[in-house]
Amino acid sequence: MFFFRILGFFCSFAFLCGLSFNVFAQSDDTETACNKFASIHLADVKILSSSFVTPGQTILLNEPAPYEGQSFCRVEGYIDKEIGFELWLPAPTKWNKRLLTGGVGGQAGSFNYQIAHRGIQRGYATATTDSGHKVADIHWLLMNGRQAENYAERAHHLLAVKAKEMMHAYYGSFPKHSFFVGCSGGGRQALTEIQRYPNDYDGVIAGAPGVNTPAMSARRLWEMKKHTEWGSLITQREWDLVAKEARAQCDASDGVMNGLTEDPRECKFNLSALACSSIRTTSCLTETQMNIVETIHLPLIDEDGFKVDDGLPYGVRITADPLPEPFTPGPRYLAVVLFSEGVYRDANWDVSKFNIARDLKRIDEVMNLHADNPNIDLFQKSGGKLILYQGWTDQLVSPYSTLSYVDKLIKRYGQNQLNQFTKIYMVPGMDHCRGGEGPDQFGGMGGDAPVLDSKHDLLSALEDWVLMKRVPEEIIASKVQSGKVVRTHLLCPFPKRAKFDTSNSASNSTEYVCQ
Repeated sequence: MFFFRILGFFCSFAFLCGLSFNVFAQSDDTETACNKFASIHLADVKILSSSFVTPGQTILLNEPAPYEGQSFCRVEGYIDKEIGFELWLPAPTKWNKRLLTGGVGGQAGSFNYQIAHRGIQRGYATATTDSGHKVADIHWLLMNGRQAENYAERAHHLLAVKAKEMMHAYYGSFPKHSFFVGCSGGGRQALTEIQRYPNDYDGVIAGAPGVNTPAMSARRLWEMKKHTEWGSLITQREWDLVAKEARAQCDASDGVMNGLTEDPRECKFNLSALACSSIRTTSCLTETQMNIVETIHLPLIDEDGFKVDDGLPYGVRITADPLPEPFTPGPRYLAVVLFSEGVYRDANWDVSKFNIARDLKRIDEVMNLHADNPNIDLFQKSGGKLILYQGWTDQLVSPYSTLSYVDKLIKRYGQNQLNQFTKIYMVPGMDHCRGGEGPDQFGGMGGDAPVLDSKHDLLSALEDWVLMKRVPEEIIASKVQSGKVVRTHLLCPFPKRAKFDTSNSASNSTEYVCQ
């Protein structure tokens, strides 16, 4: 199994696939080798350019910018004609013998340059894909190609396979280890990899993964329909009031007033505390408004009485976006695109006609956006390691969705066995992937942690776990403002939670223990 993990796929072997590899980086100086690399021939790969990038050079990423960091060879091209990719290759003397790949959220269509830059500075060869279409392809699901399949799973799998082949051509060896980091849609891509292609990576970090993207999209469209229906009955001001009140009420549920709720499930939020008396003010809710709030937070039930999800925790900030679109200009919500262009093949489909019971199941006929299969036996048996993380105040991916998947994993493997290859970190006060009132920087998706070690940085912790079998435990998350760490908080591997030591201050992670 380790044999196949290094290769990613048996066609990575030159003699099995009839490929003729030249070890460019060993036969020339690094810059010359890079410039020649575009001439290599690999099955189903078209390299458009290979250019040597040095510090201070202006390069085009999402926009022109001066590059800072290690020199590298930038390879740009396509896999199987439609799947755009970039592969950044450090000099052979700087390469750590590993591959790092990053996921892309939303509707994809762009490259994850953040993970590419992060990896290069740490000695990785890094790869990224646009998932088979460009941002400019507004109606990508209506194109005549394999865009749906590429987006759902194929692009990232082929990237892993072909990136390793190109690395073999450049360095003369395959990577010894391969890692994947993603959040949101990138988190779904991370879990899809280990569930369907368990030999692509041996270390994966998946944040806010949206394990059931169809159900999540159905909830989003349903919420928008409801906000349109309710109109001025309840505005963003009232929704913000509810979130603020819930966080205030639940702050002490973990034993300390610190502006964070360690686990909202432990708090019995009293919505009636916001009820208006005989005089209505801007800081209270009418009975109608309270009923609306309860409707949004309860589990979603379709028109046939089937439960679609587990609802939303109180403390999450609900956004009162109506149909058909919450903003213009810009890309439409993934939820709108999935049903209008994916299911109905009509860019002008009237989304107000959305029916959960009728339409939700039809997404599966278009593509498989489920990443909720708990059977990751092959990944586990081959030595793979998984780190999951999720913000408790995430307004886009419900924490309950991620925990539902964790429950499935526990049911399959048992908590003790699961702890041997999977760690889960629930992050109080963190919104979608990053942001929010709590410390949100710990080396997941978005960049290195302020302190680059396995106690503060998830990628460093994953490296230690895979390379040295050092099992990660507590992680210290940081809140950074104006480039300075202003607060830290202890993250505990689920099901443990951070408990406050009552003899100390509540503003520092050292005052907490995991229990």
